[in-house]
This record gives sequence, C-alpha cells and structure tokens, in this order.
Amino acid sequence: MSAVEVAGGLLEGEAVPKAGQGVVALYREPYGPVYSCTADGLQGVALEEFGPVSEPVPYRGRRGIITYWPVATREATVVCGSLRQWRLAVELDFEPVWAAFSAGPVELRWRAGGRLRRWRPDFLARTADGVREVLVLKPSGQESLPAARLQVLEEVARPAGWRVRQVREPSGVRARNLGWLAGYRFPEGDEEGQGQALLEAFRQPTGLRAGVAASGLDELTGLDLAYRMLWQRRLLFDTAYPLLPDAMAWTA
Repeated sequence: MSAVEVAGGLLEGEAVPKAGQGVVALYREPYGPVYSCTADGLQGVALEEFGPVSEPVPYRGRRGIITYWPVATREATVVCGSLRQWRLAVELDFEPVWAAFSAGPVELRWRAGGRLRRWRPDFLARTADGVREVLVLKPSGQESLPAARLQVLEEVARPAGWRVRQVREPSGVRARNLGWLAGYRFPEGDEEGQGQALLEAFRQPTGLRAGVAASGLDELTGLDLAYRMLWQRRLLFDTAYPLLPDAMAWTA
C-alpha cells in the first residue's frame, strides 16, 4: 500500500496501473491521505466507515443532486453523488441487516484499449454478521452492469473478500414511504413513556390515527412519535401500501 499525494483532487500519474498490471484501488482513511493498493490490499479494510475518495462534484448535465446523509444508527454522514444513491442510502439506513455503509469510498483504476478507466462502485457495506459487500446500482433499463465492468469488480472482490451485489434503485410505494419516514429517523426528546402508550394501543393492527387516539396522545404529537417508531421498527407496517395517516400499523 502506498500513499498518493492529493492537491485539490487525485493526481493522474500516481497509482495508475500500466497495461496488463491489473486493477489498482484508491481510498482515503478518515482525515488521512489517499492510499493505493492492489485488490488483496483491500482485505479487512473498513471502507464502509470511510468517506469518498474525493467528494462528488456537480457539473452541467449531471442527473440528480449531491446529498449529505446523516446516518441514523451511528455518527457518520454518507455523501451521495446522485438521487439514485440517496434512495439506496435510505434503504440501507432503514434495514437492520446493514451495520455500516459508505458511498463511493473506493476508486478502481485500470487500463483497457490503451486508455485509463476509473470507476467508483456505489456502496461498500458491512452486514450485521460482519460480511462486506460491494453494492452497485444496475443501469436503468438493464439487467446487469456492462460485462467488462462487472469482470473488473469481481476481479477485485475475490481477493478483497467482498460479496458483489447488483441492486435496483429503490422505487415505487416502498421508496416513497421510506423517504417520508426518513425525516423521522432521529429520536427527539423523552419518548419512552409516550412510546409505551403507543405500543399498547397498537397491540392489534390499527390505523395510525385510531391508534394514536386510543393511546390518549394528541394527534400531532402521537403521529409524529408513531412515524419515529415505524422507522425504529418498534411499530411495523406493510411497505407495499402508502403510509397515509390511516395506514395500518402494529407493535413489533
């Protein structure tokens, strides 16, 4: 592993593999320099806890926006370079199977056809069981990444000890529901006593407003807390149906 000096961005000449030498990976430790290594040098590196190699830059014609996403379960901010990445970040933050994740924390460089190629897979994530996965969004309207890019990713993933997972961009009712709940993902104030009242009110599947009324809380306070508890999974609901004020919910 070697450090690559960076002045306002990644230098072109450093850590660029010559033709036939394979793939080189670049990553940046928190508050540290950019490092370069071969694929086997990535094994055990906690990329899911690192930021991007360099922050995404907005440019004319770019689809989506750059989003700084404070993670609900730990003190970290994920920098998403597109709305597609942001929607997947919301999903990863909501699902307890994922213990940590980061967008674009590694850049892969290789030569093909006499040209330098660069690519940052969308996410590196670690499951609650300690398994590292590289998550890449499938191109719109396609079933898989381009074969050459997928081959490069698998070439890196094997010695790095990663699983490769291609995923669709979250969409539809579930994505809209989670996008709404994400605004309630952080606890606020002393919720324990009021939360217990809601848990009792939702012992059986009940509409949100009806359950809040049965708990004795006023509607605004109760709905606000109910949404927080839905994000926390203390209350459950069917994500296939719109999360309206009368949507059915029940105690986990």
